[in-house]
Amino acid sequence: MISDTLKQRAQAFDYLFDAVVVTDMQGIIADWNKGSEALYGYSKAEAIGQPVNILHVPEDSVHISSEVISAVEKQGKWTGEVRMLHKNGNIGWVESICVPIYDSTNQMIGALGINRNITERINETKRLEHLAHYDSLTKIPNRYLLLDRLEHLIAQSERNSLRFALFYIDLDKFKIINDTKGHAFGDKVLLETAQRLKLSIRHADTVARIGGDEFVLLLENIASEDVISSMIDTLSNKLSQIYTINGKPFEVNCSIGVAIYPDDGTTSDALLACADKAMYKCKKQHQNIEC
Repeated sequence: MISDTLKQRAQAFDYLFDAVVVTDMQGIIADWNKGSEALYGYSKAEAIGQPVNILHVPEDSVHISSEVISAVEKQGKWTGEVRMLHKNGNIGWVESICVPIYDSTNQMIGALGINRNITERINETKRLEHLAHYDSLTKIPNRYLLLDRLEHLIAQSERNSLRFALFYIDLDKFKIINDTKGHAFGDKVLLETAQRLKLSIRHADTVARIGGDEFVLLLENIASEDVISSMIDTLSNKLSQIYTINGKPFEVNCSIGVAIYPDDGTTSDALLACADKAMYKCKKQHQNIEC
């Protein structure tokens, strides 16, 4: 059992904003400060006697328990960032440090954990990462994330002797749409286009917006040229279906260029340049103009 002296010592932490949780060797909560009440939502009476895993997201409990116990026993402390579970079911994040508690014979009889709420920091970090990697209008990957995924896909395909296709998609006469209908109208066209492209691919594939009306699709692990032809037909059919913008029908056409790894290039720049060139050739045929 945790001694009265140790309990009194833990109670001193009531003056801290951090949550202090004292447990015995079975992981049962033996003491609990006001900071813990504020962080987790349980009163002291509700918490004491409960297993400490009520504070963890269920699927994390086994991993956290084994990692913490091992580190505390071998290294004398554990530190880390883990998800927390509030009494009301909300999930947040805490920065935590856990140290052992010893009795007078130097036997470990429990542990003391100090937990600080870092939910806002984690959420802000995720928000900034999302802004850096996803297009603000369509919410699909942007050029930065596309290039990152493309580099990984090249390395994976080279390692496993696989082929993949890169589709470069451009909406025809989009500048005219913006100039005559307005940018708000054009944004709605882009949003609908992105949604149609997302619905045209497998979960493992990637579609990204890399510029105004330019989109790139990565189709992984293609077995034959038929897969590419089928995807071109799918994309063309999806994007040629009548759009409804502001309650009115509107027709959109697109030009598509394709590059195949490793046939048309083995680097990101080479594949993008090849697909871009093929797309402009397609656009020239549509518009019958010099490009």
